[in-house]
Amino acid sequence: MDNILVAFDLGTSQIKGVVAKKEGESFEILSAKSFPSFGIRRGMIVNPEAVSKILKELKKELEHSAGIKIDEAAVNIGGHHIFSKEVKGAIAISRADQKVSQEDIDRVIEEASKINLPLNKEIIEVYPKNFILDGEGGIKNPLNLKGIKLEVEGLAVCAFSPYIRNLENVLDNAQIQPLIILPSPLASAESTLTDRQKELGVALVEIGAGTIQMAVFEEDALIDLAIFPLGSLNITNDIAVALQTEIEIANKIKEKFGELAFKSTKRTEKFQLKDGEEFHFSTKKLSKAIKARVEEIIALIKNELKRIDKIKDLPGGIVLTGGGAKLKGLVEYTKKSIALPVRKAKPTGFSGYNLDEEWATVCGLLKILDKEDFEEERKNTFFQKIKKALKFFVP
Repeated sequence: MDNILVAFDLGTSQIKGVVAKKEGESFEILSAKSFPSFGIRRGMIVNPEAVSKILKELKKELEHSAGIKIDEAAVNIGGHHIFSKEVKGAIAISRADQKVSQEDIDRVIEEASKINLPLNKEIIEVYPKNFILDGEGGIKNPLNLKGIKLEVEGLAVCAFSPYIRNLENVLDNAQIQPLIILPSPLASAESTLTDRQKELGVALVEIGAGTIQMAVFEEDALIDLAIFPLGSLNITNDIAVALQTEIEIANKIKEKFGELAFKSTKRTEKFQLKDGEEFHFSTKKLSKAIKARVEEIIALIKNELKRIDKIKDLPGGIVLTGGGAKLKGLVEYTKKSIALPVRKAKPTGFSGYNLDEEWATVCGLLKILDKEDFEEERKNTFFQKIKKALKFFVP
């Protein structure tokens, strides 16, 4: 599979797969398919057997469409069991000439990893935001600098161990060798954010079906990662309850009529059902259901930015992606609510298929995969592949 890259996004409502070929600086998509998901709840694999079955079918379809055999791929890991925690570590420089070695850097990061976590929680990786040498901070790479004491301020990305094992079982059963495994918001950031935005300070917010996933960058470093158990499916569910209809009908109404600045002057609208009948619903009830849930979603984003003291200090603003970002009026509504620049983004650098915001994660995985050493990754353990993928977000 020379220059052929494969990635899978295991999501709450859909499992997506893409086969692409690297052409210069861009990617030509050879095949892109998605199947309805089952066995994944709020981004977490709760039924590995069901997910494996769907993944096998999707892999078969991609193989047939692209004319290749798929044995290995980049894969995401999602769910609100993933969280970040600020950590610190300090060591004495070991060399006689007092120059910071790579061993010192590794040791201080390892020291920062020594934190107590609840049962079944584990650190995926600790990566630095800032090094401090003899009291002088703001150092991104201290290698070969002279000093006595080296400190690090970092971000530990942690997860619930059983869900990591579930993902491993799914890939084993589907006979897919994972080359890299990356948390969903970091993959989406790779396909939608620019280097300039990451340097200035930006919050990537991916609104998926079952989760809201945030990744905040500043000075080209990841400074926060947060995942909330709420997504666009909640909006659909609220519509179904408010209009007293089935989930499938509620979802289609959301796609056709859903918007935050509802412009219809009618008190009722109608939706054509499969059997030819019309379903009449209250536009006021629809608007109220959407707004209530969106306000909750924006409150989560706002509170997280306040927690890390970035609510007024993100020149790059907020970038929305994921399927939920397609809701009409969401960009303008978020601007008014948070008072930061807000824009919507879909994957860039791809040709052959017109992939929208829903494909941000899987496209980001392809971009990360393109940077990897395949031979080295094939030798790594499952856990090492997660850790190695996170290294791309170390400045």
